[in-house]
Amino acid sequence: MSFLSDYRLYTSGNEAPPTYHTFSSLVALSSIVSRKVWVDMDYYSIYPNLYVVLVGPPGARKSSAMNTTKFLMRQLKNIPFSGECISKEKLIIDMNEAEQVIEGLPEDRRVISPMTICVTELSEFLQISAAGMIGFLTDVYDQDIYEHKTKNKGTVIINGPFLNLLACTTPSWITMYLRTDIISGGFSRRALFVYETEKAGRIAFPVITPEARAAWGRVIDAAQRHSKLKGPFKWTREAKEFYRKWYESLVIPNDENTVGYYETKHIQLLKVAMLIAISEDEVLELRVSHLEAGLKILGLVEQNLGRVFEGMGRNDLNSSATKLLEVLRRCPEQDAKDAQGHPCKIRAMPRKQLQNIMYAEVDQDTLEKMITHLIAVDKIGLRTFIDDRGTTREYIVLK
Repeated sequence: MSFLSDYRLYTSGNEAPPTYHTFSSLVALSSIVSRKVWVDMDYYSIYPNLYVVLVGPPGARKSSAMNTTKFLMRQLKNIPFSGECISKEKLIIDMNEAEQVIEGLPEDRRVISPMTICVTELSEFLQISAAGMIGFLTDVYDQDIYEHKTKNKGTVIINGPFLNLLACTTPSWITMYLRTDIISGGFSRRALFVYETEKAGRIAFPVITPEARAAWGRVIDAAQRHSKLKGPFKWTREAKEFYRKWYESLVIPNDENTVGYYETKHIQLLKVAMLIAISEDEVLELRVSHLEAGLKILGLVEQNLGRVFEGMGRNDLNSSATKLLEVLRRCPEQDAKDAQGHPCKIRAMPRKQLQNIMYAEVDQDTLEKMITHLIAVDKIGLRTFIDDRGTTREYIVLK
């Protein structure tokens, strides 16, 4: 038995579709092992954090699957965990305060800042500041350090950010909110959209069998063991050759709704394979069996991926968005620092100034949606600067 198989056994008497439980359990295991394990790809490292969005109509039991994950994390008690009604600024502070020093890791990987978010409804999670939150989720996903300037607390630094997201939403919200070109970029390249049309079945009186209770006990025990693992993954020679052949033969479909997923599928595969290796064999070694199992799990995403984005249309604000980008392109270059603190040049404008320029073009609500859209497709970003008088200003930055 293993963490993932025992988790599925425990949830087998639940009405939520097994696919929801599969991906929820992966988020749970990722939260347990945290940023203490990774695959070194020389130019970059891949950590096992995941953004999973459970998609289905009302009544598909999305939140039931999520609640099991939340129940586990509360039992373990040592996993930094955030609720869904939170602003970007509060989330940044929470991650900063969750900072840990892990002895036994290399100096440049020793400090980590883990956080897991479980969101019953993605639209409510984004409603406080959709543009800011999507931009943050996009930026922090694979960064080694994240800096955020505030008015009262100075610069808040997240060292070794490791953010997991488990969220629920409906196909209708995706159709209305995430337009086609958003899907192919930014946040949506980093997220796994898991679609099911209905619950697994009706269970009038759900019963946790003795076998299921025993399985849950093994889940808790395994979680304690897995949390102690740390260090880089190694590859078997066969696994390295398997991955090379698979990656070099990967075909990207000519479908603007799914291209984002397939262009980053290799990253998702290695994340999932790491978790499978830990669950099944408790080793920091990638084997062919782990990669094959990872591809099978990702196949659960792909079988309904097209249906997730049915009815998607082109952004009807293209002309206004083009004008906004042109305004930013005309801005003079300014000296700044990137996320790693290196000097760089940017073109940016204070948010309020940009709002005034665009006032005649679109109303305030439409402008906010357009900014959210452009952040999601990696055209612009949000940065906070403090001027010489100590005033904090939010800038829109051209990417």
